[in-house]
Amino acid sequence: MAKSDPDFIEPRDDALDPEERTAVVNLSDLGRSSIPAGPNRHILVRMDSTHVGRVLTLEQEEYRLGRHPTCTVVFADDGVSRRHARIVRDGDGYLLEDLGSANGTFVAGERVERHRLADGDVFQLGPNVMFRYTFTDASQERMLNKLYEASVRDALTGAYNREHFEERLKMEVAYATRHHTLVALVMFDLDHFKKVNDSFGHPTGDRVLIDVAARVAQGLRTEDVFCRYGGEEFAIILRGIDLEGARAVAERVRERVAATPVQHGDTLVSVTLSAGCAALACCEKPTTVTLVAIADRRLYQAKRSGRNRVVAQG
Repeated sequence: MAKSDPDFIEPRDDALDPEERTAVVNLSDLGRSSIPAGPNRHILVRMDSTHVGRVLTLEQEEYRLGRHPTCTVVFADDGVSRRHARIVRDGDGYLLEDLGSANGTFVAGERVERHRLADGDVFQLGPNVMFRYTFTDASQERMLNKLYEASVRDALTGAYNREHFEERLKMEVAYATRHHTLVALVMFDLDHFKKVNDSFGHPTGDRVLIDVAARVAQGLRTEDVFCRYGGEEFAIILRGIDLEGARAVAERVRERVAATPVQHGDTLVSVTLSAGCAALACCEKPTTVTLVAIADRRLYQAKRSGRNRVVAQG
């Protein structure tokens, strides 16, 4: 008889502390809801660029994909036509149809005009945008959504993380440069935040960050990208907004944050912020580095000028 590995010998159950014993439960007591009902979700999982891992659940009869703002799914990618393709329900599945796109629609590397999607199919719109189609259950769908959110969100505040911010800013600046559209950036920093941590402790500091992030997010558009840049510093990417518009957004954010103290237990903490604004039109060279540098410089100018203010010039 082979010897047992001592690292994997389990103690007898009667030798365990009573609180550590396994509870024996009848399968019928677990409830049927905990067991997946089987595949009933048609989903697309993004497989490229900034949005890798993002999930789109197919529930409608038809989806139109392209750059045009009236499409169901809109892409800021020049390789995608304005009205590139559509996905339409076909019985218990979906059809993928090209709409005469310039750069084509591909499944497994082969250009197609019309294709019935099968579980595991990878399709591509033009040279850059790629999805994987899968037929799965609700628990798998939830897991994929959680994995995507965990990869792009700051765990504490729920704002996007810095890595996602940097990728999105590159994409927005590149698109705005090619199409001569507007994009602006607001960067803001909470005033005297170190004093909050020193005076009230880090749990209160965390509550301040969480509360401020929630207030800011509530006042933004769906297309705005709100990120935690690092520590107590945040950034907002504003598509289709000029410098004056960015200043107005920053002022609203500043007023919203300053209006009500943050409460943590019995502690009330008054919070203000300083913000700097920049627009692509401000940049001699339209790059992400220049845009961030200008916004950051104006942020610190706001701090040097007394804090709790917005600077959009200089």
